[in-house]
Amino acid sequence: MYEYRLWIELSESTEESDCGQLAQKVELLKAKVSDNLKCLPINCIMQVNYATIFQCSGGANHRGAEHDKLLDVLQFLVELLPGSHGLVYWSDDENPGNSVFDGYKVLVVARGTIIEKFDPFLSPRNPTVED
Repeated sequence: MYEYRLWIELSESTEESDCGQLAQKVELLKAKVSDNLKCLPINCIMQVNYATIFQCSGGANHRGAEHDKLLDVLQFLVELLPGSHGLVYWSDDENPGNSVFDGYKVLVVARGTIIEKFDPFLSPRNPTVED
């Protein structure tokens, strides 16, 4: 089973969330998400107070191309909106190496980069969250 949970606050720069083109860039991101991800909610980019948040979840019985599409969307996002920051928790129980690490990995989006780390909070899945 492959699954991910994503939360990213969108920002044009690290100094200013909206430098005048945020709305147009968000529309480009929405189109990219719509073309690449089967995530919920369908309208996954929303306003929360004064912040623009990209928040969704997705998954499949088998990873297939889903993770590569997610990475493609994230790469597009960090190039388009380099001030954005947030996290993507993901897991794949068929991922090679799960006999050594059975848990979540985290994609950290910050300052125009994507860095993958091991999750220290919900991993290993057994016995932290599952029996």
